[in-house]
Amino acid sequence: MSALVLTANRQQISNIKEVFFMSIRRISALAVLMLTLGSTAAAIAVPHPLEPETFAQNQRPNRPAGKEGGMFEKLNLSADQKQQMQAVRDRYKDQVSQRMQAIRQARQELETMMSGTANASEMREKHRQIIGLRQQLEEVQFESTLAMREVLTAEQRSQLAQMMQQRRQNAKNRMQNGQKPQ
Repeated sequence: MSALVLTANRQQISNIKEVFFMSIRRISALAVLMLTLGSTAAAIAVPHPLEPETFAQNQRPNRPAGKEGGMFEKLNLSADQKQQMQAVRDRYKDQVSQRMQAIRQARQELETMMSGTANASEMREKHRQIIGLRQQLEEVQFESTLAMREVLTAEQRSQLAQMMQQRRQNAKNRMQNGQKPQ
């Protein structure tokens, strides 16, 4: 019975860690996008780690092309732009999925090493591997963001920067008011 509880607790810890590190990646992707868009005000604003979604994350596997009322819907993309955006998502979907799976697997291996008899050197090496895998994922997400950016007009880029800044502000306000981020 205690082994079952321990396994469940480990899984919960692993899930919490994954959410935390996904949030860190969201912050990084958002910061890069804001700098790329050249929006001074948006680049100065501090992104919230629990922000619901960012521009580069629209390529998550099995995710619909765009939910009703989402950021891309509000940009009034033309049919051609929607098709191009979907092509970008499709082009990067497998790479993102594979890297995310590799990160999950390496994290699980590190967790097993922590509870086992592995020495510190082996665990440090596994940690370095995870860092490298995360960097690879961020690079693919950034390339996807750049490709999506090329589909947008200058006006749409500006609108997107404003929407993302507003989303960050809303999330910040929710956190200050003690509400759970959406």
